[in-house]
Amino acid sequence: KYLYGSGSKANRLRGLWLNADDKLVGKSVTKLLEYVENQILIDNLKKEDFPEKRMQAGKAVAERLSGKKTDKKESKSEATFKDGNINILLQKDIFDHVQKLLNDGHYFNAVEEAYKVVRKKLKDVSGKEKATDAFSASNYEKIFGHQPVDGVESDFFEGIKFLHMAIQFLRNEKAHTPARKLDKNLAIHYISLASLAYDLINRKQV
Repeated sequence: KYLYGSGSKANRLRGLWLNADDKLVGKSVTKLLEYVENQILIDNLKKEDFPEKRMQAGKAVAERLSGKKTDKKESKSEATFKDGNINILLQKDIFDHVQKLLNDGHYFNAVEEAYKVVRKKLKDVSGKEKATDAFSASNYEKIFGHQPVDGVESDFFEGIKFLHMAIQFLRNEKAHTPARKLDKNLAIHYISLASLAYDLINRKQV
């Protein structure tokens, strides 16, 4: 459908950009930029090869083509698997908030900030910041869109509550400990946990 030139992957992408409707092109540009940002984060690409001004210009083009309407799917975590490697796209609200800290090597602070975003989201959704208060049965419809239909789903909701309790206690530890050197890989694991916790209260349908 989008054959162009030699038919290579790069030329097929050019064909898509030339022939597809604006919204699809805008979405493809957004996904490409998100991929580049995540590859920079895990050191597969060099940040200096992708100047911030150029990245921002790309985002502006994507927004214009998309009519400045964000597809809901873009807020969800996505992952790709290839040759034993996992590349995960974090929740956009999480990643946007901590990206600069990660790029600057401030991994400890990035983790703490990611957890703050999760706790704020929980408060926005439920009216309560503490997980122990937020996940009362009376708040299930606010958080999940419905009451549990059976014992299995009730256990699932409880599991999400305990995940948020873990975020709460891990964040308290970070907030009351002087910033220290934190391994980059461990920091990304912590932030991935925050992304999961955020995602599970941002769906309504889980």
